[in-house]
Amino acid sequence: MLVAETEKGVQISLIGSQSFPDLQKYREKHTFFCPECKEEVIMKIGNKRIPHFSHKKGSECPESYERESEYHISGKLLLFQWLKKKGLDPILEPYYPDITQRPDIGVQYEGVNYALEFQCSIISEELFKKRSEAYFQSGIVPMWILAGKNIKRIGKTKISLSGFQYFFLRQTPSGRWVIPSFCPNTKSFINVRQIHPLTVRNACAHYDVKTIFHADPDFLFDPYFKNELNISEWKNEIRKIKNFLAQNSSAYKNNFLQDLYSRSIAPALLPPEIGLPVRHSPFIETPPIQWQTYLYMDVIGKERPFSHARMVAAFRNRVKNSDIKVRSIPLIHTGSEFLAVKEYLDILINLNIVKQTGNGLYKRTAPCGEPDNSYCLLQRDEDFFRGITQSILQVNK
Repeated sequence: MLVAETEKGVQISLIGSQSFPDLQKYREKHTFFCPECKEEVIMKIGNKRIPHFSHKKGSECPESYERESEYHISGKLLLFQWLKKKGLDPILEPYYPDITQRPDIGVQYEGVNYALEFQCSIISEELFKKRSEAYFQSGIVPMWILAGKNIKRIGKTKISLSGFQYFFLRQTPSGRWVIPSFCPNTKSFINVRQIHPLTVRNACAHYDVKTIFHADPDFLFDPYFKNELNISEWKNEIRKIKNFLAQNSSAYKNNFLQDLYSRSIAPALLPPEIGLPVRHSPFIETPPIQWQTYLYMDVIGKERPFSHARMVAAFRNRVKNSDIKVRSIPLIHTGSEFLAVKEYLDILINLNIVKQTGNGLYKRTAPCGEPDNSYCLLQRDEDFFRGITQSILQVNK
């Protein structure tokens, strides 16, 4: 931490206002305390590390839940200085006594009060939610900024995200979804956007990168980006997953594959409309191929007409039986896994795979025949995915 109080209650900040010798003299004359827990803290100064305050060993202060690394302190400092240069009035480590919390930075932008948390280590889901909800209830919008060093790109438009990293997904004032990230080493913002999960960890995504020298505040608070989708890459990734499932030698251990084979369904031959990207899919931890297959087996693929409510009920039942796992996204209050189900239905309607029969009921159109060989299989996928981007984007906007 960079801000503490003296024994007289005077606040002191270590942001480059004094030289090391001056700080050493000041340290000799004063005792320092955490503004949050009032425990005594230590001023640490040296030639190799940024001057900062640290709690003593054994501290029970909530502020000490993350032992600040040099990377964290540097990032917090750079963000604070960048906001100042952009004409804003940020407060470093403000203490909010009503919720007993202290973010890295507090700042107002476009009439909204933000609490910026530059998070470099993993904390529990319980703590993340607790801190976030406390901010929301106090009229403050929390923005958790992921440490850039923790972003794991696995391709031009692919990323590996842990369950913890999905917590950072936020909705901007313009309604867009983004994971904000910052790297103090490269002095760059990285916005991860339009995240469409492929597996539990891997997802298709787009990246926008700007250095602090070229980024304006909107790039952090309300970034603009076009609604786009690389359908060709998505098609290839989904095909790889279907082929992997077909070649899985541990099928007897996999409940999903057992369910497929019990119905004489080969994973590689699943119809191409199973495994489509939908906007709210981050709310579902189970891969889209699996949860959409369950909907196909339980509802869509049956002969009789079905309703949207029937799809939701089938989805709930699969969740209850632990066939489908949902994911918490604490910073987006308007989304849910059930919206993903509705989006999937809407896309199927747009693609004329499902048609309305009246009275709120739907029915699958005539199913396509199974391909005779691998060439026909690939050709079927090519034919299906050709020109469907806009039909998907109309729903995922």
